[in-house]
Amino acid sequence: MMNELISADDFIAKAVNEYSDTIYRVALNITKNKDDAFDVCQEVFVRLIKSKHKIKNGEHLKAWLLRVAVNCAKSFKTSAYARYCVSLDDIVEQGVTDRTTDTTMFESVMSLSPKYSTVIYLFYYENMKISEIAKILDITQSAVKSRLVRGRKALKEIIEKEQSYD
Repeated sequence: MMNELISADDFIAKAVNEYSDTIYRVALNITKNKDDAFDVCQEVFVRLIKSKHKIKNGEHLKAWLLRVAVNCAKSFKTSAYARYCVSLDDIVEQGVTDRTTDTTMFESVMSLSPKYSTVIYLFYYENMKISEIAKILDITQSAVKSRLVRGRKALKEIIEKEQSYD
């Protein structure tokens, strides 16, 4: 029995170490707030602890975590808390975002609506296939392709606008 607990703990620890950054970035992409993204991350891993017996393999784990992250972030965005509360960080420091390797591009992607930014993020930053994104977001592959096209077009407009200011 003890070995079963240790292996379950190892499974959770490995999942947190391997996927926490990805889950955080997906949540940040949707919530647009680092503290809310951390809350979503925490909720995702709590759900993993409760549902670890449902996970079939490593590939299923990643897809399951991403699906739960998207659902939790969307639920958070529509919750009464999210609609009526303003983060102190947002009041004190307008427009604060998490830093990444290419901050300007990431910020441009983040400025898109979650409908487009999530698809672009999963496709380019997580190198996921269109079929995988469709399963995670529970939309058709053609919808993913359309969102990628529209998101790229919007991103191009944002970048061109920023370059015209320089």
